[in-house]
Amino acid sequence: MTSLKTVLKAAAATLAAVAALALAPPASAAAQETGLVETEVTFTSGDREIGATVIAPEGAQGLPGVVLVHGAGPGPDRDRYRANAEAFAEAGMVAMIYDKRGGAEGYSQFAASIEDLADDANAAVEAMRAMPEADPELVGLHGHSEGAWTVIEAADRSDAAAFVITSGGSALTPEDTQSWMNRSELIRQGVSEHLAEPLGERLIAAVVEGGMYRLAGYDPLPPLKELDRPFLGVFAEFDLNTPPGRTMTLYRDALEAGGNANYALRLIPGVDHRMVPTVDGTKAEDYDRNEIDQAYVDTVAAWVGGLAAGETAVVVDPIPEESVASDPVASPPWFGTGAAMFGALALFAVLFLAYPVSALVARLAKRGPLEATWASRTVAVVGLLLPVLASGYAGWILMSGGQMLLGPVVLGRPLVWLVLQAAAVVMVVAALALAFQLRRPMGGGSRLRFAVLLTGVAVMIPWGVYWGLAA
Repeated sequence: MTSLKTVLKAAAATLAAVAALALAPPASAAAQETGLVETEVTFTSGDREIGATVIAPEGAQGLPGVVLVHGAGPGPDRDRYRANAEAFAEAGMVAMIYDKRGGAEGYSQFAASIEDLADDANAAVEAMRAMPEADPELVGLHGHSEGAWTVIEAADRSDAAAFVITSGGSALTPEDTQSWMNRSELIRQGVSEHLAEPLGERLIAAVVEGGMYRLAGYDPLPPLKELDRPFLGVFAEFDLNTPPGRTMTLYRDALEAGGNANYALRLIPGVDHRMVPTVDGTKAEDYDRNEIDQAYVDTVAAWVGGLAAGETAVVVDPIPEESVASDPVASPPWFGTGAAMFGALALFAVLFLAYPVSALVARLAKRGPLEATWASRTVAVVGLLLPVLASGYAGWILMSGGQMLLGPVVLGRPLVWLVLQAAAVVMVVAALALAFQLRRPMGGGSRLRFAVLLTGVAVMIPWGVYWGLAA
């Protein structure tokens, strides 16, 4: 029997809901002008309450629905895909955008769970299926970029989604995708292939080995092979973030191996990774990330419309060739691991700081000045700065995806890297001079600290060769 307390709580909840509806702001001016209606909703995924916005044509009822799943980057910025959602709604669908996880929910620059992201996506589908605007039997997932891995995993974990769409997805693991993006972007900007590999990939291998690379090792092909629902993969002609040709091939092979008889792999001409019109994939001064290409919207809308009409087909556009191979990231040698890298930086700090520290100690102890030459000073200064700056620049390339070189490319090298290589040459020349200076008589303290400097150079030479300073 229902208690009085329960009845009162239910009545209070009803009154609160009515009040919220009465006080809710009207649809935005942009939505009103385009005939779209926005509805703010919440749903739960595990112990997380998630806010979302549903965008639909005015008066919509029983339309196909699509949940837009974020690409890389922490939440909650649901409006990142507002332009996509509005474009789909204008094309006759109901679209949902929702708050992505942030650092407090387990998604950061270095850590994430594809399973958690997938469960959030499935919870969003269930929430949309309960809305009158959407056809509960025709609500699917749309994942962009990193979101492509999420929606494929989500479909493997639940039957909630009626279909799966990916845009700008990659069939490679996250680390292999990052490596391809770095190397292809460096080569596109004129960096030599000999330098693109150490500068674009080796730090990735170190980060992966150290367990600090988000979603490392996730392979979307096994769950894609098991996908038993309609699938649409949309690819960009000028995608600089994921390899469209390689992905189309691997997607096709996985879907065929799994016996999926209802899929399409479509290549959209003249667009970049975000499906924004572009000349060659680069962002011009007037670039607008919200200018979603109409051909992409029409492709998605026509395919979903075909599903609503009961159509079944396999369509694969001509697969483009790629000039940069999508090779897997190799496991680093022991001296290329993250631990070895930080250990080397610490060792260099000790060896090259010993030079000024010993001089300071001698002065404080009033033992008289230790011998110093231009060669010893040069080796000490360059030896201290070069490893830190080289590691920092490699990290910058990793974080920017090879797109921000901090200067022009000269002689097949980013200008910053060319300067670092020139500094390395100066240090080696100074070290040779210092070795020659060691032949003359000098005090034991001076001889020892010169020898320590030369030891640092001897260790740095193979270190620099591995990290591309000799490329």
